[in-house]
Order: sequence, then C-alpha cells, then structure tokens
Amino acid sequence: MMGTRAGGLIRHAEDWRAITTLNMYRSLISFGLVGALLFGAAEGMFDVELPDAFRMTSLLYLALCALGLVAALLRKPALRIQVVVACAVDIVVFTALTLAGSGVSGGLGMLLITPVAAAGMLLPSRVATLLAACAALGILGQETWRALQLPGGHAEFVQAGILGGVFFITAGVAHWLALRVRESEALAAERASEVRDLAALNRHIIEQMEVGVVVVNGRRQVQLINDAAIRLLELDERSHAGRALARLSPALDSALSQWSAHNPAASEIIRAGSHALLPVFSMLGDNDRAGALIFLEDALRQNEQAQQLKLMSIGRLSASIAHEIRNPLGAISHAGQLLAESPSLGPDDNRMLAIIHRHTRRIDGIINSVLGLSRRSQTSRRTLALSNWLDDAIEDYLTFDDDSPDFDVEAIDPQLQVEFDPDHLRQVLFNLWDNAKAYARRDGVVLTIHLSGHRNRSDRFCLDVCDNGPGIDETIFNQILEPFFTTTREGTGLGLHIAAELCDANGAQLVPVAHSGGACFRIVFAPRRTSPAPTPASPMPSNVNDFD
Repeated sequence: MMGTRAGGLIRHAEDWRAITTLNMYRSLISFGLVGALLFGAAEGMFDVELPDAFRMTSLLYLALCALGLVAALLRKPALRIQVVVACAVDIVVFTALTLAGSGVSGGLGMLLITPVAAAGMLLPSRVATLLAACAALGILGQETWRALQLPGGHAEFVQAGILGGVFFITAGVAHWLALRVRESEALAAERASEVRDLAALNRHIIEQMEVGVVVVNGRRQVQLINDAAIRLLELDERSHAGRALARLSPALDSALSQWSAHNPAASEIIRAGSHALLPVFSMLGDNDRAGALIFLEDALRQNEQAQQLKLMSIGRLSASIAHEIRNPLGAISHAGQLLAESPSLGPDDNRMLAIIHRHTRRIDGIINSVLGLSRRSQTSRRTLALSNWLDDAIEDYLTFDDDSPDFDVEAIDPQLQVEFDPDHLRQVLFNLWDNAKAYARRDGVVLTIHLSGHRNRSDRFCLDVCDNGPGIDETIFNQILEPFFTTTREGTGLGLHIAAELCDANGAQLVPVAHSGGACFRIVFAPRRTSPAPTPASPMPSNVNDFD
C-alpha cells in the first residue's frame, strides 16, 4: 500500500522489505568474509596485503551487519537513517577492505555497487548522488594512499575512475527506475481505487433495483444476490453468497438448466412461494462453464403494467361512449319528467312513465359504473394511516346515507400504514357497504357490517368486510367478482368487479372468503415499498351506487 511522500523518500512496506533484504545481503557478505578468514582462504582470494586491517574490518562489518538486520526487523530508527547508515558503513568498510587487499584490481570495490544501487532506490536523488560520490572518492583515495604509503605500491587510477563512474550511473539509473516503479504503483493504486468505487457503486445500484438480480458462477453457486431477489424468492436475510442455486430455489435452478440446454427466446413463469416470477437469463461468457446473470421480475407486476396500459385506452374509450350516451339519456329523462306533469295522463300512461324513469336511472347507474371502471387507470397511491382513515370513511358514509347500517370495527393498530389511492379505497369500501345494504338485510335483524384486520402468512395486512346477512351462495362464489354478473334484474353486475379492479390497480386483492355469519370480502393490501409520511387524506362520499 502506498504511503506518504516526505522529503523525496516514499515510506511504505516495500521499502522496509528492501532494506531488510539489503541487510540480509550485507550479512551474507560479512559471513563470507569472516568464513574466508577462518579457513585461511582470504589472503589467497583477495591478495591481502594488510591482514590485520582486513581481519578487524571484516569482524567489525559482521557485527554492524547484525545490528543493521535487527534494526530493519524492528523498523527503528527511521527508514532513511537506516539506509544512509548502511550505505555509509559499506562505503567505509569496502574502501578499507579494498585498501587492505590488492586495491581496486582485487574486485572488492565492486561490492559497493549494491549499496549504491540501494541508495538510489530508497533515498532522494541528492543523497544517493552524495553517497555515490563518497564511494568513488573512497576508491580513488585508497588508490592514492596505496601509491604513496605502500612500498612498491602502484595505483590503478583508470580502473578506479571507471568504477567511480559506474557508481554514479548505478545511483542514477536505480533512482530513475524506482521513480518509474513508484509512479506505476501509484497509478495502479489509483486505478484499483476507481475500480473498487465503481464496484461499490454498481453493487449499490443493484441493491436498490426493484428487479431481482442473481449472479451465479459456472458451478451454479450464487456470487451476488440483491434484496429484491431475496424478497421475490422469499429467502431469509442472511448472506447467500457461495450457496448452491439449487438449494436456494430449485425452480429457478431448473429453469436455468432448461434455458442453458435449449436457449429459448422467452422464459417461462416459475413459482417461488407466493410469487409468480418471470426469469430472464444471460450468459456471462462464451463457454459452457461461464456464469449466468439472472433477472427476476414479478409476473403480477408485469401484468399490472400491461393492464394499466390497456385500461388507459379502455378508460378513454368508455368515458367517450358514456358521455355520448349520457347526453341523450338526460334529454329522455328530462322529457319524461315534463310529461309526468301533464294532467291528462291516465294510469297506463303513468305506469309507462314509471318504467321510463326506472330504466333511465338504471342506465345512468351503468354509465357511472363504466366511468368508475375507467378511473382504474388513474392511480395515485398514498400512505394511509388505516385506523384513522376508516373512522373518517365510516363517518362520511353515515353522513351522506340516511339508511346506513351499523358498523362494528375491531381495534386496528393506529401506527399501521397501507399504500392505496384514497379515492379508490373509498370507492371500494362504499361499493362493499352498498352491496351489503342491498342484499344482506333480513326482516327483524339490524344490518351490521363488521370490520377487522390481521396479517396473513406473507405478512401482508388484510381487512375483512363482513355482514350479518344470509351470505353468498356457494354456487356463485367464484363468479361474484366477474363483470356484469348479477343475481337481480336491477343490478348492473359491475359494483364488485369495479371494487376488485381498483384493488388490483393498487397492488391489492379483493377476494370473497367463506364466513359463517354472512357475506365476507377480504382486501389484501400490497406490501409497503417505501416509508413516506402518512397522508392525512379524508375520504369523500362516493357517487357510485351500483348493486350486485
């Protein structure tokens, strides 16, 4: 990992490893020199002319190398001090050994190239150049001393000068190479940081996607799975990385196997718990062992989107047709009212007028129902505090209806919130209550509508709307929500269907449930997606009074 630059010296773990390696190299050299002395081979190898000086210098060098190795392992003192001291010690020691031996021709001076190269790599250029100059001056100086002080000595100034030039070149090249390496390391670290940031960003985006994403390797082991996929596959919240896809979702693993074998143009819908999922597969490589990218989409949600588009068109068409019908219908109704004021009408005429009035009202009800069905495409979900919202809805219903039933509401958690268009929820409940008023009344029994709530096994909140009427005939149980299905001549067969469609548009479900005490309908609300503040939307009375 890159460290900070201070005074031209980059201090990081690699530099400490370099100084440790240098001290190990120096220790080996010192052991070699002392070993050569112990076995009596030093004088023959190096043509030693000053054996006492050579012996003392070698032993001192061994001790200093041991201290340097310990200091490097302890990382005390600072790195720059250790490098400077080690290089300075080598310059002094090898200059002395060269002097004690046969001079520059003996080859001991070549050992200075390594510490000079280390100085070029680990120290600022000025310090490295200074140490190279000291090494060159030391070699030239010992040659001069040999020529002046040793009897019969001769100096190899040309060879010493060449070796000094090698020191400068070595220091310069080593420093340049070290700078290039460190610049490359810094660039690689910067690129690696950018890659990590992009990976974290991609992971964050994937986690926030509402579409489920699963990445598996060639062995069908999960490498990545986002929260949406965990929710759609109904898995627990613990980490699933590395687990076999067949254990997490056998149905999805089977679908992936079929897709890999046949590579169909379209995927089939699979079941995962209570969800119907549409998986979309994509290979991450060209060979059979490559991994796969799996997108999971809620089939119900796709159907909702398709229904939304279809109903938008139907809504515009039905609104236009209803408008065209309402105009002549209004004229017929108004003409009938004027005709009823005529004093010359007989009983048969009045009976015919009553038929006209009754059927114009029925047609007007059908028009209102069709317009209500078209409003399904205009959904604006809000977060509602259900307990308070129900109290307001019941109060409004009682205010605008003189023949209202009694209401029995079980306590619902005041903190409970649901997502629903308030106008749609008002229309659903009013349709259910109107339906109970029309078909659940019995002689001598006060009509009571019971409201209660609970959570189902999928942790979705359910609101039950039940009455104390005769209940729903088992033979029509599966038909009661179908459009235009009615058990009376006066009904339009659209009230409950509209209620079910409005629930579906809000991600909820309206289902009839078996109930021993009368008819019962259950609203299964959609799971919460976000947590906005509850909307204090007060329901207004409905103007749609269709009976089933």
